[in-house]
Amino acid sequence: MSGLHLIASYPRSGNTWVRALLTALMRGDGPLDINALEGPIASDRSFFDNALEIETSDLLPDEQRRLRPLAHRAVPPPGKSFPIKTHDAWLPAPGAAEPPFPREAVGAVVLIIRDPRDVAPSFATYYGVTLDEAIAWMARPELSIGNSTQGLRPQLPQLVSSWSAHTASWLDSGLNLTRVRYEDLLADPLPTFAAIARAFGQSAPADLLASAIDASRFDRLQAAESSEGFRESSPEAPNRFFGAGTAGGWRQRLTAAQASRILRDHGPMMRDLGYDD
Repeated sequence: MSGLHLIASYPRSGNTWVRALLTALMRGDGPLDINALEGPIASDRSFFDNALEIETSDLLPDEQRRLRPLAHRAVPPPGKSFPIKTHDAWLPAPGAAEPPFPREAVGAVVLIIRDPRDVAPSFATYYGVTLDEAIAWMARPELSIGNSTQGLRPQLPQLVSSWSAHTASWLDSGLNLTRVRYEDLLADPLPTFAAIARAFGQSAPADLLASAIDASRFDRLQAAESSEGFRESSPEAPNRFFGAGTAGGWRQRLTAAQASRILRDHGPMMRDLGYDD
């Protein structure tokens, strides 16, 4: 299957876990090196510098956003490639005329969706904010990540928008999209992971899928991060990238008022996706 392959998700929804699963499947048996996961990150600054032969650090934020899809047009998608991680919404960012990926260049998308009540505590930990702040951020249509006022970051800014708007943007994109709930991948990993692999044009026997699932268990990921560190962890929460990997933990983490606020902010989309308990 040609074209860009994208693993899309709102931040803290399981994107890196899916990359770990696909990396383990590709490499076969053996321990998984969490600091050598396959696949680029869509907002990687060096890709755009090389593709456009410019220094993006010399550009204004609006100019960077406008040029992101042009970089993918300058570097045609390979016939087959490891999927690219993205937290971008399928929306034009301020200053841009189109989403960050050219529609004609996208071959397949797997959208990972997670209950926003479980996203909020993980979001708060990763970004070093309070739960109330995380909940407020997740309701902001203009929310962007990757911004910095203290030096150059290795990634360009990304418009993620609110949890609801982000999810709707991909579901309504008209792209070749496979929707996967984080909770289903936890509860029934073998068929759910098989569907992810098929979406990216990969087929594998059940024993290889099961081996990759075992190599990517959350206790293994946590142990590796504890002993080796993880280069994608946040400065605000070093070596706390991989959590317990459970569903429904929000019942112990959120107050009734906080859970109600998330439901007020995102109720229609939550109900559509089965997050209405």
